[in-house]
Amino acid sequence: MRSVLLGVLLILPILSGVAVAHEPDTFTVIVREDRHDPSEVSLVVNDTVQYYNVDSRENVTHTIGLDLNGDNDFDDEGEFSSGILHSECDWDNDTDCRVAWIFVINDTALVGNYILSDIRSDGTEIEVRLNIAADVHIENAPEIGECFGDCEEEEDEPVMKQSSQTDVQKVMMLVGMTMFGGASALLLAMIMQRS
Repeated sequence: MRSVLLGVLLILPILSGVAVAHEPDTFTVIVREDRHDPSEVSLVVNDTVQYYNVDSRENVTHTIGLDLNGDNDFDDEGEFSSGILHSECDWDNDTDCRVAWIFVINDTALVGNYILSDIRSDGTEIEVRLNIAADVHIENAPEIGECFGDCEEEEDEPVMKQSSQTDVQKVMMLVGMTMFGGASALLLAMIMQRS
């Protein structure tokens, strides 16, 4: 039990200073007979959404996409679609058959909230919501008009440097160092006790 506690105490300080950044994710939407699970997806540029058809009704296919002008096709400018999605495919005889649409959101022009249409071959339609946000990273950049990089002008005043760490990060680092010190003291006490 002590060794587990010691391990946790040693690892916690390392994890406390980890920076958070957006890693690309993949979201799966299950296309069912009467609904989509989930019915709304919110993601960020560089994420992927996959629409997977499990509607096994005979001769019923799904086509999911953005129909801007409501003409029940997805061929006009600015429109996009999955193409026909079947519930199962015989890829030996039909290499173009698809059961899923993998939509990679890799263009900032797609940022926005969309109501997509799932038009089924039986003539029914379901609305599907897709929300795409920009992948925003806050960076410390110079103010407008300030010098960035190699500047010709010499600065006469000494510039006070500020830490880029937030107060929460500073507290986490302090707690981590304190825990590391406590773990080291505990380890030393355990070694001395065994001697």
